[in-house]
Amino acid sequence: MNARHTTHSPGTTAPRLRLHLLGGFRATRDSGPALPHRWSRLTAQTLVRLLAVVPGHRLHREQVMDLCWPDAGPQAAQGSLRVALHAARRALEPELAPRAASSYLIADGALLFLDPAAVWIDADEAEDAARAALEHGGEREMADALARFTGELLPEDRYASWAETRRAQLAALKEKLLLGLAAANLGADRLPEAAAFAEQVLGTGPAEEAAHRLLIDVYTRQGLRRRAVRQYHLCRAALEAELGVRPGPETERLHRAALAAAPAPAPYVPSLPAPLRIPAATPLRGREELLDRLLTADGPAVRLLTGEAGVGKTRLVGEVARRAASAGTAVLWGAGHDAEGHTPYGVFAEALDGWLAEHDTAQRARVGSEYPELAAFLPALGRVRADAERSPEEERDRLFRATAGLLDGLASARPVLIVLDDLHAADEGSFQLLSHLARRAAQTGGPRFLLTYREEELPDGDPRRSGLRSLLRQGLASREEVRRLGQEACLAVVRDTVDLSAGSPVPGAPGGAFSGAGRDERLNRVWELSLGNPLFAVELAHGLADGDRGAVAPDGVRQLVAERLGRLDRDTRRVVEALSVAGPETALSELLDVAAHGLHPPVPDGAATDALERAIGASLIEEREIVVAGRHEPGLIFRHPLVRVTCYGQLSVLRRRQLHGAFAQAVLRRRPDAVDTLASHFTRADDPRAADYLRRAAARAAALYANDTADRYYRDLVARLDVDAARARVAHSEVLRRMGTSAGRPRSCGSPWRSSSAATTTSTSCSPLRPWPTPWGVRAARKPGAGCCASIR
Repeated sequence: MNARHTTHSPGTTAPRLRLHLLGGFRATRDSGPALPHRWSRLTAQTLVRLLAVVPGHRLHREQVMDLCWPDAGPQAAQGSLRVALHAARRALEPELAPRAASSYLIADGALLFLDPAAVWIDADEAEDAARAALEHGGEREMADALARFTGELLPEDRYASWAETRRAQLAALKEKLLLGLAAANLGADRLPEAAAFAEQVLGTGPAEEAAHRLLIDVYTRQGLRRRAVRQYHLCRAALEAELGVRPGPETERLHRAALAAAPAPAPYVPSLPAPLRIPAATPLRGREELLDRLLTADGPAVRLLTGEAGVGKTRLVGEVARRAASAGTAVLWGAGHDAEGHTPYGVFAEALDGWLAEHDTAQRARVGSEYPELAAFLPALGRVRADAERSPEEERDRLFRATAGLLDGLASARPVLIVLDDLHAADEGSFQLLSHLARRAAQTGGPRFLLTYREEELPDGDPRRSGLRSLLRQGLASREEVRRLGQEACLAVVRDTVDLSAGSPVPGAPGGAFSGAGRDERLNRVWELSLGNPLFAVELAHGLADGDRGAVAPDGVRQLVAERLGRLDRDTRRVVEALSVAGPETALSELLDVAAHGLHPPVPDGAATDALERAIGASLIEEREIVVAGRHEPGLIFRHPLVRVTCYGQLSVLRRRQLHGAFAQAVLRRRPDAVDTLASHFTRADDPRAADYLRRAAARAAALYANDTADRYYRDLVARLDVDAARARVAHSEVLRRMGTSAGRPRSCGSPWRSSSAATTTSTSCSPLRPWPTPWGVRAARKPGAGCCASIR
C-alpha cells in the first residue's frame, strides 16, 4: 500500500470523512477545512460515489474505467481515471500535500478503495442498523433504524446501472422495516399507524402482498368492510399485472373475513337539519289528513308532493320532518336552487353535506375512508380530483354506489328520511341518482324520500319529468297533490301570521281602531282574492295591515311583493336586492362583505345589520343556520322563493351585473374552490374570469358524469371564447358523445335515464339541448284568471 504523506502532524489522524448518499450526495468532515460545495470535476465526484456504493467500497481500476468511461479507449480511460483520482483526493482533502497519498481514497496496486477506518457512509450505517433490528430488535429498534433511511440512494444516479443493486438492497430492507412496524402496530391494535406503514410500502411496491394483507386486516377491524374488499381487489390486480400470480391463501382468507363482516353503521347525530332548527312560528293548518298519510311508512319509498307555488309544500314537509325526527328518524334535507341549478347532484350534495357537518372530524374522516368517492362533490369530506385512471362512467357508478352504501349504512341502525325540496330546480344528475336510490330502497328497505316539486316547471319532453313518471309507473313512487286550503284553514293561517289589529282605521270605528266588522270584511276580501293559496292570502293580509285598503293585486303575489319592497327604506332595499342576487340562501358574512365593499355607496356592518333587522321584521327574509363548504354558518334566506324572484326581476341589467361581480369577489376570498358558484356569478357579471371558472366547473361536472350540467357549462364557455374555443369544443364534444349526440346536432330523447340502475351501464340519453336559463331561473308568469292565483308559480 502506498505510504501516507499528508500535512497532518505526526501522531495525528485525518478527521473522519462523512459521505451522505441518501437523499443526494454530500461530503463533510468532522474537522479541518471545509470541503468545496462544487467539485472541480464531475468525474471525480462520480468516482467517489461509485466507490461508496459498491460492496466493500473497493474496485479494480479496470472495473472503474469500464463503468465510468465505457466508450473510451484504454489509454484515454487511464488518463481520465488519473485526472479524476487526483481531483477527488484534492476535493476530499484540501490540505493534502503534493504527491502525498490520500487519507481517504487509497490506491493499492490495481485496487482503489475508501479507507473504512477514516470514511463513514450513511447508507452503510442504515443498512447495518436495519439488519440488526430485523434480526434481534423490537419495535423501537426498527423505528430507529427506519429513521436512518433519510431519502433515496443517490437520486442523481437514479438510472446508473452500478447503483441498481445497492438501491434494491436498501429498498428491500426499508420495506421489511415498514412491514415489521406495521405488524407490530397491528398487534398492539394501533390500526391507523399500522395502515400508514403498510401504505408506505405500497407507495413504492404496489405488488407487495404482505402490505395488502395488513391493510385488508386493518380495514376489517375498523369496520370499513367496503374498503377492505376494495383493497383485496387492488392486491389481486397488482399481483396479476406485475407478477402474473393470484393472491395467496392467507390473503384469500382475509378477503372472505371482510366479506362476512357486518358493515359498520354510519355515524348518527340526533339533530335536525339546519333548515328546520328554528321552530315553526305558526301551527300547520288544514293538512292533518295529508300529514298523517305522509308520516306512515306504508307504500313506496319515494313520496312526490306537487302543487302550485305558495300552497305550502315546504311548510308541510318541514312538519313531517320535525315529527319524524322527534320519533328517532334521521332526517337529511336538501333543496334545488335556481341560483345554483348547475351544481352536480346538487340536492343530494346539500343533504349529505349538511348531515356530515354535524359530525366531528374523526367521524367525517371515517366516512371519507369508507366512501372516498363522495369527496369528489362533498366539501365536508374535502374536495379531491377524480381518479384519472377511471372513465367518467366508472366514476359515476362508484359515486352512486357509495351514496347508496352510506345511506344504507345509516338506515341499518334507524329509519332515515331524506327530504328534497323544490326538486324541479335540481340538475338532471340528481334525478338520475334518485332513480338509482329508489330502486335500491325497493330492494333493501333503505331510506325513504319525501320530495316537493312543481309540475309546471317540468314540461313535457324534459327527461326529469319522464323519469318521475317512470318511477310512478313502476310503483317505486307515489304522488300526492297539495291542494289549496279551505276558507277556515286559510283565514286561520292569516290570523296566525298577520296582525290585523293595526293599520288604517275603519271609518266610524270607536277610537279610530279596526272594528270587528272591519276585520271580517278584510278577511273575506283576502279569501275571495286568494281562493285558498296561503302565500297569496298572507301577502294580501300584509297589504291590509300596512294600510292598503284596496289591495286587489291583478298580477298576483309578485305585484304584492313588489309593492312591499317599494315601501322599504333605501338601505334595506339595497341589502335585500343584494341578497336576491346571492341566491336562495347566503352566509351572513358574505352578504355583509358585499354590503361593505360591493355596494356604492357602501353600507357598513352596523347599517347593514339594522337594514337586515328591518327586512326580517317585514317578513321578507329569515335568519337560518346554513352549511357552507361543510361548515355551519349564520345565514339568511328569503321567506319564500317568489319574494327573491320578484326582487331580482326588478333589478336593471347593469345593477345585476354589478352585484353578481361583488358576490363573486366575496366568494373568491372565502371559498376559492366553489367553482360552480363562481362560474355562475362571473358569467352573470359578464366578467372575463367567467371562462376559466366555466371550464373548471365543466371539467368537474364531466368527471362526475353529470352530463347535463357539463353540457350547459361548455355551451356557455364556447359562446364566450374566441381564441381558446377549439379546446372547449373538443371537451364539449366528448360530453355530447356520452349523452348520445354529436356536437352541433340536437340529441334525441330516449329514456330519461337508464332503465335499470343509474350506475350499472355506460350509456345515457338526456334532455334536448336547452338554452342557458334566464337569471336565477326567473320565468314569465302566465296571466292569472279573474280572482284566481292558480297561475302563480
